[in-house]
Amino acid sequence: MPCYEWIIEKGIGETRAALFSDGEIVKARIDPEEQIIRAGSILDVRLSQITNATGRALAVTEDDQAIWVNGVPRQITQGSSIRVEITRERVFERGIIKPPHARAVTSDTPIQAGLTLEERIKARGYPVSYQSAHQFDRLENAGWSEIIEQAYTGDIDFSGGRLRMALTPALTLFDIDGHLEALDLALKGTEAAAKAITCFDIGGSIGLDLPGLSGKAARQKVAEWIDKYLPPPFDRTGVNGFGFLQIIRPKRRPSLPEQIAAQPIAHRARQLLRQASRAKGAGKRTLTASSLVIDYLERHPEWIKALTRLTAAEIVLHPEPLRSIYESDVGVEFP
Repeated sequence: MPCYEWIIEKGIGETRAALFSDGEIVKARIDPEEQIIRAGSILDVRLSQITNATGRALAVTEDDQAIWVNGVPRQITQGSSIRVEITRERVFERGIIKPPHARAVTSDTPIQAGLTLEERIKARGYPVSYQSAHQFDRLENAGWSEIIEQAYTGDIDFSGGRLRMALTPALTLFDIDGHLEALDLALKGTEAAAKAITCFDIGGSIGLDLPGLSGKAARQKVAEWIDKYLPPPFDRTGVNGFGFLQIIRPKRRPSLPEQIAAQPIAHRARQLLRQASRAKGAGKRTLTASSLVIDYLERHPEWIKALTRLTAAEIVLHPEPLRSIYESDVGVEFP
C-alpha cells in the first residue's frame, strides 16, 4: 500500500502543500492569501436577476460580488435575500472573472466560511507535516519547481513522449505526442495525463487528443487506462474514431495551471519571496526581477516586512524592465 503524507509550507503570501506518495509528489496545491469566497461557504446574498435560460439566477453579496445561484425557489422575487452554499469558486478565463457558483439552501442552514487549503487537508485524515524556510526543503527535493514549471508551460514529459496541456474556455486539453508505437504512446500519455489531472486538481471538462489508433480494442484499452490511473469521481466517453476522449470531473476551484495563468505576476512575486527566504547567507538580499514583478512586491510592503523578519536581513528590490516575469534571481551579500 502507498504511504501518503501531506507537507504544508506556510509561506509569505501563500500556503503551499503537496501530497507525497512514497517520496513522490502526487498532488500540488497553492492557496494564495487573498480574500475570496471559498467553496463550501454559506452566506446570504440578494437576488438581482431572476432565473435565466441557464436555470441560474444572478445574486450579489453585501460587498457587491456577483454569484450565480442554482435552485432558487420560484417564490423568491428579485431583491429578496436568499441563503446559498458556494459550490465553485470564481475562475479566470482570458482576462474575464467568472463569478462563483452556488446553490440555494434553507434559511436555517448555519452561515459559515469555506475551508482553507490547510483546513481541507487536515480534514482528510492523512498524516500532515510542516516545513519552514529554515528547514530542509522537502518540496523542492521532490521536484516542486519542476511541477510549477509544468503547470505554467503546459509541457509535461514522459518516457517516450510529451504532453502539451492547453487551457481553453471550453476545456483543459491534453495533446499526446511522441515517437513510440501508437498504442504504447497512447497508454503512456494517458497515464501521464491522469497523473497531471490529479496533481494539478483539474476539474470540469477535460479532453485527451490521442495518436491514431487502429481498431476498437486499442481504443477500449486506452479508455480502461483512464479508469486505472485517474481516481474517481469522474465521467468519461470512450475514445472516438478521431482519437479523442472527454472526461468530466467535479470542479470546486481553479486548477493550479488556471491559478498561475490567471495571475502570473502575483504568482511569480510570491515564488520570488520563497526563493529569497531560502537563499543561503545572512547578508543583504537583492531581489532582481521584471519591473512588473517588483512593482507588485512594492504594492505589498507587508510581504517585504515579513521577509525581513524571516531572514533578519535588509531586502533590496531591483527592477529590470527587459526581464521576463519568469526570470529572477536573489543575490546575497555574505557579511
